[in-house]
Amino acid sequence: MSETTTRTLFVPLLLIVLSLLAMAGFQTWQLVQQQSNLDQLRADQASAVEESQRVRSQLQSIAQGTADLALVGNKNAQFIVDELSKQGITVTGSAGVPSTP
Repeated sequence: MSETTTRTLFVPLLLIVLSLLAMAGFQTWQLVQQQSNLDQLRADQASAVEESQRVRSQLQSIAQGTADLALVGNKNAQFIVDELSKQGITVTGSAGVPSTP
């Protein structure tokens, strides 16, 4: 190989290597930015998730109390449990037994 052949291959190879490094660096920067955005979204939603868990807990408590009343024989509670079961919602009492008379 002559000196001109070596010199002509060096510049294109250098440009290819530099462009690959630049592309990898840019993609890494984009991934870091996306991860940062996802972390911020998760932090923003934390309060909403906590509130929904609190509401779900309250609803579960109300449903359990209604099922307990239905097991005792309360007609209104039995009606509510029957209507919920028609819609495919199973309500269990504090004993863990489904309240379907």
